[in-house]
Amino acid sequence: MKTAIIPYKGKKLATEYACRIIERLTEYGCTFTIPYAFHDTIKSDKAEYVKTEFEAVENADMAISIGGDGTIIHTAKDAAVLGKPVLGVNCGRVGFVAGLEPSELSLLSKLFDGSYTVDERMLLEITVIRDGVSHKAYALNDVTVTNGAVSRMIDLDVHLNGEFITEYRADGVILSTPTGSTAYSLSAGGPVIEPHMKCILLTPICPHSLFSRSVLFSDDSEVAIYRGRDSRENPVVTVDGRLSETIGENDSIVVSRADISARFIKLNSKNFYRILDEKLNERMG
Repeated sequence: MKTAIIPYKGKKLATEYACRIIERLTEYGCTFTIPYAFHDTIKSDKAEYVKTEFEAVENADMAISIGGDGTIIHTAKDAAVLGKPVLGVNCGRVGFVAGLEPSELSLLSKLFDGSYTVDERMLLEITVIRDGVSHKAYALNDVTVTNGAVSRMIDLDVHLNGEFITEYRADGVILSTPTGSTAYSLSAGGPVIEPHMKCILLTPICPHSLFSRSVLFSDDSEVAIYRGRDSRENPVVTVDGRLSETIGENDSIVVSRADISARFIKLNSKNFYRILDEKLNERMG
């Protein structure tokens, strides 16, 4: 089996865990693809060093991503595009999407005896239409529409399947997958949704209303966000905390379920609610 090893670039501990993982998997005859940026710090005579993380995943049977949620999400989206499964090893603060903790590396043997499962997670497809040109991206957690770095309310119009349904005066809105319900949406007061469900969650951020609550849409919905007619601010759309674009007066953000899914390898038997309880307690501690 050929495995892509993708550690978080800015964390020495992630590189150390990557070396330990390689050492364990080599015992089972594994070979590896590793981004060239790590050729000085992760050495193996069973490794092929390639230019990019995407190329590493492309040339492997599966990927192991070592880092926090941001690193694992980035690898998972590359793997989803390529139809490959990913195993996330937590090297961050919480690691909601990680399938393994550093203390559980002995469970890697399950990759070779078939005693593991693969969880399929829904992705969102985001189409940003700016000046008549479409830009597409995928989100595993969420897409947010806010006023960017300026702490000021904005007016946003929401359309469902081509029809206007409501407007928000708020700090912004979050559109998330069930996986992303435990991320920014949860902090904004949204509900927890089991990650295997198929739906789109909209959560307003600090709405200027006593009765604005999260809304669930079916997974075959198309939700579009426009700048409100009375708004003087140009909203900023951010995908999974990384990709950001400014939306002008005649631009739009269209969100729907993607036609690809992320596939996460699960080596332990913990259910979602047990993991949620442990992670939230860690974060509160």
